[in-house]
Amino acid sequence: MPPFPESLARLLLRVEEYEHLHRDQWGCWEHGFSENFWNGRLWVPEVDLWVLERENELSQSRHLAPRWPEGHRFAVCLTHDVDMVSRQQSLAQVVRGIRAGLGRAAAESDVRSKRWIQAVRALGRGLYFGLSRMPTTAETLERCVAVEKEAGVRATYFFHVSPVTRASPYDCVYQIDDAIVFRGRRRSVREVVRELSDEGFDIGLHGSYHSAFSAESLATERAVLEQVTGGPVTSTRQHYLHWDARFTPRAQDAAGLTTDSTLGFNRNIGFRAGTSLPFHLFDLTARARTSVLEVPLIVQEGPLLASNGLELDRQQATEVLRSLLDRIAEVGGVATLLFHPHALLNPDQLALYEWSIEYGRARNAWFASVRDIGNWWREREAQLGLA
Repeated sequence: MPPFPESLARLLLRVEEYEHLHRDQWGCWEHGFSENFWNGRLWVPEVDLWVLERENELSQSRHLAPRWPEGHRFAVCLTHDVDMVSRQQSLAQVVRGIRAGLGRAAAESDVRSKRWIQAVRALGRGLYFGLSRMPTTAETLERCVAVEKEAGVRATYFFHVSPVTRASPYDCVYQIDDAIVFRGRRRSVREVVRELSDEGFDIGLHGSYHSAFSAESLATERAVLEQVTGGPVTSTRQHYLHWDARFTPRAQDAAGLTTDSTLGFNRNIGFRAGTSLPFHLFDLTARARTSVLEVPLIVQEGPLLASNGLELDRQQATEVLRSLLDRIAEVGGVATLLFHPHALLNPDQLALYEWSIEYGRARNAWFASVRDIGNWWREREAQLGLA
C-alpha cells in the first residue's frame, strides 16, 4: 500500500491549527483560515477519496469487511446542540444572560462597552421572543423529537450543563432544573433529558465555553449529565464549536469522553480535516494518539442560510446539501448534520431538516447517533485488529 500522503496527514493531524494561532472573535478556527479554503477544496473529502482508491485496489485480491452495517453504503448522523430549550425565556434565564454579559469573565477579553452590548442583547432576546414562567418547547425541542420518531431515526442531543466555575457570556442560560412545558406538561429540563435518554436518543455533553481547555470542567459537567440520564455519557460537542487542537482532545480524553463531534465550522460547511470518516484525535504536543474518536461535523444548518454565512435561499441550500450528501455517499462516509432545535422555528430550516431525513432514507443511509457511530467504529477496529 502506498504511504499516506503528507498533505492529507496535515489535514487529519490539524497541523495548520498548531502552526497558526489566529482565531476568530469567539476563539474558534474558522473556515477562512484553512489552507483548503484557499485552494478551493474545503468541500472535497480528500482523505475519503484516497481511502476509497486503496479499498478498490485491495478488493481486487481480497474480501473487505463492510464499512457500515446491514449493507448501508454511508451513514447520516443527526445531531442537535440544545443551546435553547425554547425560544421563550424565563425571567431567571434573562437575568442569567445579563449577568454573564456583565460578569468578570467577560471583562477578561471585552471592553466595557462590548460587555454592555452583550447584556442588552440578552435582555432583547428575552423581550423579542417572549417571557414565560414555563417556556414551551412545542415548536423547538419537542418538534425536533417528534419528526425523528415519526421517521424512525435516532439522533444525538447535546445538552449544556452550567459551568461550576468561570462562566462565559457565550454559555447557555438554561439550567438543568428549569421548568419548561414538554409534550403539554410541566417538566424540568432534567426530566426531559432523562425521558429522551430512556426513549433511546443519545444524550451528549455540550461542553461549556471555557471547558474546551479544562479536563476538570468537562469531567464535572459530564458527571452532572450522567446523574441526570442514569447512564454513561460518552458523546460530546463543545459549545460554539470552541475547540483547540492543542488542548481540547487531551481535556476530553482525560474527562472520559470517548466520541467528539466538534470539528466543523460556524460560518461555512465542509471537511475541516479533509474527511467525513471517524478518526482518532492526535495530540501533536505529546506525540500520542488520544482515545477520543472524532466524528467530524460536516454541515451546520446556520451557515447555509445565515447572513454571516453563505446566505443561500431554501432551494440553493437544499442543492448544496444534496451535493454534499451525494459526495459522502460516493466515498462511503458519514454525513454529520447539526440542526439546532430552536432554529426549527424558521420554516426554511425546518424544511431543510425534514428534507435531509427524507433524502438520506431514499439513498439507504444508515441513520445513527454519535454514540452509535463511535461504538460501531470501535467494534470494527477491534475486528480488523486495529484497536
